[in-house]
Amino acid sequence: MANWNGAVASREEIRELKRRAALRVAARIFNEKGYHATSLDEIADEIGVTKTALYYYFKNKEQLLYDCLRLTYNCGQNARLEAEKTDGTAFEKLQLLYRRFMENLMVERGAYTTMANIRALPEAQQEELLERRRQLDRYSRMLIEKAIEEGALRPVNVRVTSNFFLGAVNWILRWHTEDDAMSPEVVADHFLDLFMNGIVNPKR
Repeated sequence: MANWNGAVASREEIRELKRRAALRVAARIFNEKGYHATSLDEIADEIGVTKTALYYYFKNKEQLLYDCLRLTYNCGQNARLEAEKTDGTAFEKLQLLYRRFMENLMVERGAYTTMANIRALPEAQQEELLERRRQLDRYSRMLIEKAIEEGALRPVNVRVTSNFFLGAVNWILRWHTEDDAMSPEVVADHFLDLFMNGIVNPKR
């Protein structure tokens, strides 16, 4: 089959675009209503297809949730890989990690991660996603520890701080929408300022 020198999307590319569009809709509804309160019929209606057509891309609602959550963890993994490639200080890498994580999430529109959502999946998928979260948390804690050693951060509790950062980033998916007046870059800037500087006026 002629591919028009790449000017026309292939059948596989079109299928992937449709699958990603379905994931964005599903993630939004899961984030708004919760997994258990959302039906495949509702997702299909929102997309404008039949539930049968949705089964062409996802074998069931569990797979749809799993793919949405994988998208979220991919955002964190890609941010970590980018931070690992830089030559900056631990403090600079920490900021880059969370900046890219937030920006990626708001662009890709992953699903809000809760233990209730994860426990709705088969055991093997649960363990996979939980391990991916542990990997990101370990990297986050390592950067916080090194940033403390560098003197860039005060001696905070590393475990609590990392969980605070990850939880705050995750919560963005509950309130930031695609048509939000604040761009992902602006939101990320504001969050990083709060993460690193807090809200107390140093001149008070």
